[in-house]
Amino acid sequence: MSTKIIRDPLYNYIGINLNRDGWLLDVLNSPEIQRLRRIHQLGVSFLTYPGADHNRLAHSLGVLHLMTQAMEHLEAIYQDAEVRRAREPLLAAALVHDVGHGPFSHVFESCLGVDHEEWSMRIIGSHGTTLNRALRGCESSLPATVAALVDPKNRDHPAWQKFLLSSQLDIDRLDYLRRDSLFTGAGYGHFDWYRLLNTFEIHDDEASGRDIVWAEKSVLAIEEYIFSRYYMYQNVYLHKTTRGFERMLEAMWRRARRLRDEGRDVGLVPAIRDFWDAGNPEVRQYLAIEEFTVLQQIQNWTAHDDQPLSDLARRFLERKRFAMVESPIFANSLAPDYEGWQAALAELVGSRVEYSPSDMYCLRDELKGKYNQPYFPETQGDQQSVKNVIRVEFEGEARPIEVSKRRPRLKPLTEAPRDQYRYYLPKELQAWAKKLRAEWT
Repeated sequence: MSTKIIRDPLYNYIGINLNRDGWLLDVLNSPEIQRLRRIHQLGVSFLTYPGADHNRLAHSLGVLHLMTQAMEHLEAIYQDAEVRRAREPLLAAALVHDVGHGPFSHVFESCLGVDHEEWSMRIIGSHGTTLNRALRGCESSLPATVAALVDPKNRDHPAWQKFLLSSQLDIDRLDYLRRDSLFTGAGYGHFDWYRLLNTFEIHDDEASGRDIVWAEKSVLAIEEYIFSRYYMYQNVYLHKTTRGFERMLEAMWRRARRLRDEGRDVGLVPAIRDFWDAGNPEVRQYLAIEEFTVLQQIQNWTAHDDQPLSDLARRFLERKRFAMVESPIFANSLAPDYEGWQAALAELVGSRVEYSPSDMYCLRDELKGKYNQPYFPETQGDQQSVKNVIRVEFEGEARPIEVSKRRPRLKPLTEAPRDQYRYYLPKELQAWAKKLRAEWT
């Protein structure tokens, strides 16, 4: 066979051309990439949506599939060396861009004090990994090139290549919006992804170089895509139940670190103990921490003699969620007293001896406005690159135009909402908390 076929629930078939891209199989089969099978794509969202058990590897294969189509689209239009040279680095980056994710994806970064993109670059660049050797087997300079593409701070590569992988409308988002919609059953991932993938062009800009723009015929598909992002954020990514379990997991980990700093034995499993003890953890120490490692640690904590730690561990494993209480509507909206409100709420929680210390049972969830915004184009003209805007070549215009300037329905989605604060506490205190909230409003 000249094509390696992989069955996928979203695309039915994902194919890798063995004659042209066969080296990708060595990358795919590396232990570092196979580890992504054991990392949930949506963190702890399976506690809200039982079907959200899909993993980072399936998503990475989906991004590879779409990037292959995107490159074939470009190669058919542009017969130049830069596009041809970009194929291998972009396909590799599509497959390995998430290799640095830890347990439960983004959720656990604060627990371990890590940044998944930094670890992705370290894993790709480490000569001790099978992944690095597989990339070098294709071309000796490929690991460095792929790491630069994954690095959000790197500006050494042509903008159009970086932005295909990470921008306001990128290949990564085209896959995960539809995949997450499918597995959660939310149903908001329906947009014309095929048109988006086959109507973009490389635009030569005298000031910024080569950039990516879309043809005018794609404008409705772009609008669908932005609204899909909005609905997925509102209904899936920022779901109150999911966010509550995320804060519970962080509180549990914070408690364990505090106890350990005080000299208490918190029964760490070897992989987590080694990572915490290392001043500058090695790649192998990071890769040893997987979801089953974390779940075993939480299981161990259910028997710990520290009541808050063992209680939160049981609540997490048994899905005994905290109740959510929203912030009051402050009379002075320009200077809301969030700290005072939180102190009053913590005092309420702390009045119950079984919920001490209160910082373990009164958890604040801060929703930054910009993260609750599906599309946030920069307003200044010199910031209007495809990195932070979606640009369309409208007929009769000399330059590409930011899409919301021509699609009024998108305007409300470009305005960042205010930061929001949610508070999570034991359910039996919810009625008291709501009464307190009414007094503060």
